[in-house]
Amino acid sequence: MSIPALDGLSSVLNGMQGLGSTSATGSSTGAAAVTSPYTSGVTATTATSGTGTAAGVGAVGATGSSFAATLNSSLENVQRLQANASDLAVQAATGDLDDVHDYMIAAAKSSMATEVTVAIRNKALEAFNDIMRMQV
Repeated sequence: MSIPALDGLSSVLNGMQGLGSTSATGSSTGAAAVTSPYTSGVTATTATSGTGTAAGVGAVGATGSSFAATLNSSLENVQRLQANASDLAVQAATGDLDDVHDYMIAAAKSSMATEVTVAIRNKALEAFNDIMRMQV
């Protein structure tokens, strides 16, 4: 099971691989990293006031991977979670699954990951539309 609206996103992400990293000097003394078990390896960082340097869109944390690569791996993780939940659902329906709670956990993870992915997509589209409405 995949998200139909995101199926063509891989080709766009592959085109974004060539984007370089940028950095901007801003104010930050501390940063808080937030990770989620549903987005394995994706880290969001929030900076607080002070002086320092903030990484731009092309760079992600200490791993050095680009935004497109991070987004692509996150989408692959969502699809993997959906496939796992789907496989466990088939096993539960055929009676081959010993512990039904394994399916329930997988279905909850898949549902949450899908909801987060759709919310991020909606925010990205909203930001794109706002940029397109800006007058130059």
